[in-house]
Amino acid sequence: MDTVEELNGTYFYKGYTQLTPQQLWWLISVDALREHLGISVADAVLIASGQPWLPTRQKPGTATPGTSIASRLSRKYLDKPLPKGIRLPTLVGETPQRLHISYVNNWGKFIGRNVPWLGYALSAWTIYAIGRDVKDRFNLIARPADRIQWTYF
Repeated sequence: MDTVEELNGTYFYKGYTQLTPQQLWWLISVDALREHLGISVADAVLIASGQPWLPTRQKPGTATPGTSIASRLSRKYLDKPLPKGIRLPTLVGETPQRLHISYVNNWGKFIGRNVPWLGYALSAWTIYAIGRDVKDRFNLIARPADRIQWTYF
């Protein structure tokens, strides 16, 4: 048998035999997740490096306590002010309820505060890419009656 085919109402996929459509879908899902896992690790590193886990000086009452590794390193290596009068927006806050926009006039602060948001965006894209790959690969192998009918995914 080839690595991917269908015979007598069951499927074969990468050495696994006599698979039902559901079992085939799970094997394809695990395979797609494995392929994208390296990207997911990078996403997690970006998110984790942006969390305020490092101790810092006393801040005003409504400020988020602590600072992040990304913020500390970006301020150290990119401590460059923006041109006078230009302030860039950043999202700050520990929870969705405390989330607000804060404006900064320094490249290091801007990059340090946006690193976790880049991680969240990349994680969303990774999840989308895994779902798309599973659907495409499953629909390529499966009989028309077993195919996934996701039209906008």
